[in-house]
Amino acid sequence: IALLNEKKDNLKVVAFHTEQMGETDVTGLEFSLEGNDASLFVIKTGEPIVVPDAQSNPITRSMHEVFRQRGTSCLMVVPLLARGEVIGTIGIPSNAHEVFSQDDVRLSQTIAGQVASVIDNARLHQSVKKARDVAERELEIGRQIQTSFFPESIPELKGWQVAVHFQSARQVAGDFYDVFALEEGRRMGVILADVCDKGVGAALFMVLFRSLLRASLIKGFSQNKKTNRDPGEILVSAIDETNKYIAINHARASMFATLFAAVIEQDKDELCYLNCGHDAPVVLRKSGEVERLKPGSPAIGMFADLEFNFSHLSLDRDDSIIAFTDGVTDARSPDDKPFGEKRLMTVLSDSKSLQSRFEFLKKEITEHISEADQFDDITFIGLERKG
Repeated sequence: IALLNEKKDNLKVVAFHTEQMGETDVTGLEFSLEGNDASLFVIKTGEPIVVPDAQSNPITRSMHEVFRQRGTSCLMVVPLLARGEVIGTIGIPSNAHEVFSQDDVRLSQTIAGQVASVIDNARLHQSVKKARDVAERELEIGRQIQTSFFPESIPELKGWQVAVHFQSARQVAGDFYDVFALEEGRRMGVILADVCDKGVGAALFMVLFRSLLRASLIKGFSQNKKTNRDPGEILVSAIDETNKYIAINHARASMFATLFAAVIEQDKDELCYLNCGHDAPVVLRKSGEVERLKPGSPAIGMFADLEFNFSHLSLDRDDSIIAFTDGVTDARSPDDKPFGEKRLMTVLSDSKSLQSRFEFLKKEITEHISEADQFDDITFIGLERKG
């Protein structure tokens, strides 16, 4: 049994059997198709061939000496056909003077079909495994890119508590968050976003979005001592700069991100925020009231001329905000049921502090998804006003 190489100009013997004592096993031998007209005919036509005078027939001229030495008088070559394509041949030499019959040919073709099927399935399995390994390596690279740009620790800001939970999906889905100091620690930027697409592409754009936003905000607030602008205006400027850069320089990628961004200040009851096409964060008042911060601006990165608007929000002591990505509500159970917004709201309303809400929500999501693979990141971030 011999298989064609990728260029289809060589055959390699992969299996060999002989009943002649002392005959050398030629498994692993490679030979050119040049001058091997019998094999060439079979490979080109997909039809078997029987050569009755193998030691002298011009079609087997490259093998005449070998056939004389082993006493081969007749040769049958049968194609190995897999999904309509010749992948190799089976060569059957005979030392008997009788020519192979039509029944012999039909039987050999049947055997060749079974052999070809086994070889093809093995190759498919190997190619699938190789593709899976490549995909897993890509996913791991994406995860490393994604997590390497998350904050190593959450900075502290007097009068506020900040908490974050991130759970990566089986494939990188593009969620990112950032929490960083502004104005030498007097203020803090808080960002939660979800980049469209998945895989390494999503991870790379996540890094781009995150880096542009952070740099623009830090620059804007570093100049604020001179300009004394409203923090919301600086936030809008940073979002606008990021949006224009993505839309103009990476339009072909068709990438965009939904985003919730906020700026908080130490010992202040008020924050400014933008919701750019993101799932509406939940405001949980100590009094028991619940509000939603619905989108007031479009997702960023789609068009250069978009308009963004900020809002202010007052929080009393022990009031909190929890923002989340759609991976939370879309989290799937083993029977493919989503966690759902109704259950999310119930879980958040059943607890009275940011820490207890986070612990309860993590527990409920973990129990819901059990062992099911998730195809979207699960991310939520919370802010609570402290006295």
